[in-house]
Amino acid sequence: MENNEQQMNFSGRSKGGLFGFLLILAGTLFLAFNFGWIDPALRSVVFSWPVLFVVFAIIALFKREYLALFFWLALAAFFLLPRIAHLYPDALPGINEGFTATFWPVLLIVVGAGVILKILFGKKACCHRHGHIQRPLNVDKMEGTDGIYVREVVFGGIEDIFLEPVFRGGQIEVVFGGVELDLRRASLPEGDTYLQVEAVFGGIKLYLPDDWVVVPKISTVLGGVDNKHFSKSANHDTSRRLLISGEIVFGGCEIR
Repeated sequence: MENNEQQMNFSGRSKGGLFGFLLILAGTLFLAFNFGWIDPALRSVVFSWPVLFVVFAIIALFKREYLALFFWLALAAFFLLPRIAHLYPDALPGINEGFTATFWPVLLIVVGAGVILKILFGKKACCHRHGHIQRPLNVDKMEGTDGIYVREVVFGGIEDIFLEPVFRGGQIEVVFGGVELDLRRASLPEGDTYLQVEAVFGGIKLYLPDDWVVVPKISTVLGGVDNKHFSKSANHDTSRRLLISGEIVFGGCEIR
């Protein structure tokens, strides 16, 4: 309970700090325009509706939701760069009428390269959020992993049945694909167990035992989370919880 209270307090401080930062930023911009520190021509850009995407990106940064951060920054760049190029054509000569035809293909190339680099060089052990397990895992095995489940899927689909008696957490990453994980044969250890899910243009479906206490904390960007899980047991053990966190971008997560 003490850890949960600390996490709630930290969340409250983060929200307050974010609000204060946005107020300081807005006030600084107004002062800069009033004193002539910024070209008045930029007022139509800085105070235009696409700047909302920059605000959303700042919020995502404070929440450490990096997929959402990249998404909002990409949208902001798409709408703001042509406006800036119209004011300063010499500063941004490459942004012209063909900008749209170039922007999205380049964005797809960057995203694809990032996914490949992460798979090749960024593979690491899935760790308990408050850090006990720090060792590499064979992600293809559903047994012999000490209760840890790790799966990365790119352009494909996977259906897994977890056969170990105790589920101790894990991580699922999906890009243009899908993962179905059946945990109904497993139980939870004492305390909080963490499952990290990330999906970009993909879907994740989880089948959980009816007596588990599940706390989803998943952020979405043009995606959705469908929580159909509910405890049928009147005496469910609240000392054992599954906390599901992560980010869904142009995809979905279903919990049954």
